[in-house]
Amino acid sequence: MTYKDLNVYQRAYKVAIDLHRFLERSGGNFSTDEINQLKGMSRDVAGNIAEGFSQRTPKAKRFFNFKALDIVHRLLMDFDFLHDVQRLPDDMYRRFYEEYEVCAKILYTINKSILEKANQ
Repeated sequence: MTYKDLNVYQRAYKVAIDLHRFLERSGGNFSTDEINQLKGMSRDVAGNIAEGFSQRTPKAKRFFNFKALDIVHRLLMDFDFLHDVQRLPDDMYRRFYEEYEVCAKILYTINKSILEKANQ
C-alpha cells in the first residue's frame, strides 16, 4: 500500500486538479496572488498527506496530517471569503467546500486512529 491508495489522498489530489483547472479557466475573477496561493495550498494538502504516510512514528504521521488539515481550514476560509464577495460562483463554492470538508473529516479520523493505536 502507498499513499496513493488512501481515499483522502485521492480526494485531495482530485479536488486540487479540479481547482487548478477552474482557476485557469476563470482567472479573470482572481488576482495572480490568489490563484497562486489557492493552487499552492491545494497541492500542499495532498503533499502533506503523502509525506505523513511515509513517516515511521505516530507523532510524525499526525504532524503531517495536521499540517494538511490546517491548510484545508485555510482553503475553506478562502472559499467562504471569495464566495461572500461574489467572486466564487455558488456551484464551485459548494463543490470545493464540500470536498475539502470530507477531506478534513477523514484526516480527523485518521489522526484519532493513529493516536489510539499509539496509546495501546
